[in-house]
Amino acid sequence: MTLNNTEKPETFSDVIKILAKHNVISEELSTQLIKMVKFRNLLGHFYLEIDNEIIYNIIQHKITDFYSFKGAILAKFKENLIENSD
Repeated sequence: MTLNNTEKPETFSDVIKILAKHNVISEELSTQLIKMVKFRNLLGHFYLEIDNEIIYNIIQHKITDFYSFKGAILAKFKENLIENSD
């Protein structure tokens, strides 16, 4: 599997959508990561208005999404290495 070089993401959300489209990450993980990207944008623009409890809850309950993303990327690299070693 190679990603189509004509797909040029313009945003971080686009990167995640392209990875899901090519089955590098699941649709479910894609949805969660896009929510995080949107929250990151909110933090960057309205950081004085953010409720610290929201940030704490994300860190406590959604940190596993980052581990899932790492695992999906590593699995895809491993799969590609095995396919290309033949």
